[in-house]
Amino acid sequence: MSYKIAYDAARAPPHGTAIVEFMEDFYRTSDTESLHEKYVQSFTDDATLIMGPKEAKGSSEILPLRHGLWAHVASRKHSPQRIFFSGDNEIMLYGGVNYRLKADPERDVYVPWAGRAVFAPAKEGEAVKMEFYQVYLDPSAQSGKK
Repeated sequence: MSYKIAYDAARAPPHGTAIVEFMEDFYRTSDTESLHEKYVQSFTDDATLIMGPKEAKGSSEILPLRHGLWAHVASRKHSPQRIFFSGDNEIMLYGGVNYRLKADPERDVYVPWAGRAVFAPAKEGEAVKMEFYQVYLDPSAQSGKK
């Protein structure tokens, strides 16, 4: 399944393609439960991650938050739709995610979301990393009760 994300290349900064490719790989990683360490490596060591009502600061807090995101989820599949650039190192984006919950493995739950990411300033030869990422979603929808 494709993780290709649409964007307006004319409004993207010079390294915009690298950011888009990073985000496409980030959602592929996010949807693979075993890639906890790779997920954490998507962030700077002192990054802030806000996922709905949950917040983590730094790698030591992001890793347990990531594990917790899989506690009740058997599988997930993100469908990021579009990225909007705001300056050189900031984006907004939106999409959705389908969850298959462990408690109800016969049913998928779809949750729309939006996000804001701020990237560490790009340095020649270094990997793109987020220093701030916030996801806006309805946490009750993820439970499948809404």
